[in-house]
Amino acid sequence: MSQAILEQDDVRAWVRQFSSGDQIEAAKLLALVKLVPSDFFRSEYISLLSRRLSAGEQPVGLFNESERRMWKGKPNRLFKEKIRANPNVKGKKIARAFGKVGPDLVPRQRNIDEEVGSEGILANILTQFARSNRKVALLSPGPDRFRDEGVRRFILCTDFIGSGERIERYINAAWRLGSIRSWWSRRNNRGIHFEVLAFSGTEDGIARIERHVCRPKVHVVTQCPTIRTVFPPAQAAIIESLCKRYSPDSSRSLGFGETGALLAFGHGMPNNAPAIFWKSSRRWQALFPERATISPSSPFIAVPSEVQERERLELLAETTTIGPTVIPVDIETIVLATLRRSPRHAEAVSGRLGLDLLTVQSAFVRLRKRGWINEFQQLTDRGRLVVRRLSRFDAKISLSNHNEQPYFPKSLRMPRDV
Repeated sequence: MSQAILEQDDVRAWVRQFSSGDQIEAAKLLALVKLVPSDFFRSEYISLLSRRLSAGEQPVGLFNESERRMWKGKPNRLFKEKIRANPNVKGKKIARAFGKVGPDLVPRQRNIDEEVGSEGILANILTQFARSNRKVALLSPGPDRFRDEGVRRFILCTDFIGSGERIERYINAAWRLGSIRSWWSRRNNRGIHFEVLAFSGTEDGIARIERHVCRPKVHVVTQCPTIRTVFPPAQAAIIESLCKRYSPDSSRSLGFGETGALLAFGHGMPNNAPAIFWKSSRRWQALFPERATISPSSPFIAVPSEVQERERLELLAETTTIGPTVIPVDIETIVLATLRRSPRHAEAVSGRLGLDLLTVQSAFVRLRKRGWINEFQQLTDRGRLVVRRLSRFDAKISLSNHNEQPYFPKSLRMPRDV
């Protein structure tokens, strides 16, 4: 988020709600929110779909993640199921999933003024993508199409993985079916595999999904920046305290699951973001009321320019690293600066900077070619030299003016590492 956005009237009004001593930290927190305009979201998601479609067996089944109804603590089965006698075991019955069509892309409206969330955006993207790839991308196929057309991959699509709870519930709705479990058990021999695609996701949410018994592979465009991934631990504690002190909702001061996500889409802000951004009360006016990011002065009216994105990355270079601040010359030097702090894998750096994974991985390749990092993303001697030369020292080193007796060493030792 650029300086121009911070000067908008509604943004200024939001910042003025903080005490004078907290306004700088509040403005910094807002400036580090990664904005994802609708057009950018659509183009990047279609690119992710295309890459995954060509990366494995075809055809694939595309499913749109949505809220699943619960019954006695379990999600309703994803497909219809019928019981019949087991021809191999007398007196036993087996269940078989059936139907040509799977769950609705967007759940049917059951109540007046029922809202449609991000699943509406994804439904349109998946429909357009399926039309362009009719033979190999099947839209919400039922069990009969899995059998008849040989679907080998169950791909669940969503915009954002926060805590991972909703995704896990959807997968469990499929996992309750004996047919699905049977197909998965033969995954190495013409069975099915599970995948989850998202524009972004938190580290904890992705890990939760990947721990599911069906071991789904999760693919994202960019790792989600959060308060704990962007800020070093001491600074993160200060920012979290700020969010809690001003939060209009004490139970979700850091968002659902205490995630602290610093991400907002053109179609809405996740409820995993701090409540001070999206929850209003009598004493607090949210910047994105009820998580709606569309307004006459919304920063999503246009795609952030290169200058605006550079301003955000420069602030990140000052905020997310340890040691002296590095002058951000290009993407490589920004990534290099963040590698002074662990963890150093691509997903961690993506979440720290809000850059897509492909950009981070390409930066790693170029940094290795320059000899600035090794194969483990650790800075080499040359890389540390580059960081020192690009460092900003805000204070000059002053020498003592005390009239002290000169010191002369009385014994010498071999220098270390010689």
